[in-house]
Amino acid sequence: MARIRSIHPGFFTDEELVCVSMAARLLFLGLGVEADDKGVFEWKPLTIKMKIFPADNLDVDGLLSELIHASAVRRYEVDGRSFGAIRNFRKFQRPKTPNDIHPATPEIRNYVGLEVSVSETLPQSGGKLSEIAPQMEDGGDKMEEVKEEKKEGGRGKRAPAEDYAFSGAVIHLLAKDFLAWRVSYHAIPDLPAELTALDAWLTAQPEAKRKGWFHTVAGALNRKHQELLSARSNAQAQPAVPL
Repeated sequence: MARIRSIHPGFFTDEELVCVSMAARLLFLGLGVEADDKGVFEWKPLTIKMKIFPADNLDVDGLLSELIHASAVRRYEVDGRSFGAIRNFRKFQRPKTPNDIHPATPEIRNYVGLEVSVSETLPQSGGKLSEIAPQMEDGGDKMEEVKEEKKEGGRGKRAPAEDYAFSGAVIHLLAKDFLAWRVSYHAIPDLPAELTALDAWLTAQPEAKRKGWFHTVAGALNRKHQELLSARSNAQAQPAVPL
């Protein structure tokens, strides 16, 4: 059963989520409403579409792939059934009477933030504003977590060269990220060629932009992907010209 949720202000500037499509961001919000109070939902793309996008012609499978790549959700199975979990859901959503509908492994409980000890009350008088819990009741999302590890692919310890599916002057993309991007940006016919062009462009950019290449490239690919989808949709909508 859908629940009322709040949106944390950090949602709009989250570094991972700003790189996915607008439809994927809206799906992320919808999943928070449809999930149980642990942040777990059934992984049924058609059912999800009917609940969140009933009148829209959207590829929910592709949108879910975008969210997986952005580390916003994780898919898992229990007894042959597929479920999805929203990262750090319970760090920011605080239902007063939480339900427990879908099964979750210990790893998933940690993923959604249930294993993290969080104060459930406001600080006493004299407490600092920073001591207040992120959201006290049904608020927020995966944003503003303390990141204990950096993602690979140019951010953090570099992997051996043989582990890269694409390696340029700036862009060094692991196989798992390359495959995820191929799924997320499926409208781009030649992903290596697009990465090569972006890598050449990045070599002439300031150091700060080169260091943040992962988000820059993901954003550029997403824009290209959306442009190609739009062009394809417009072409299909054109009426046939009679001979």
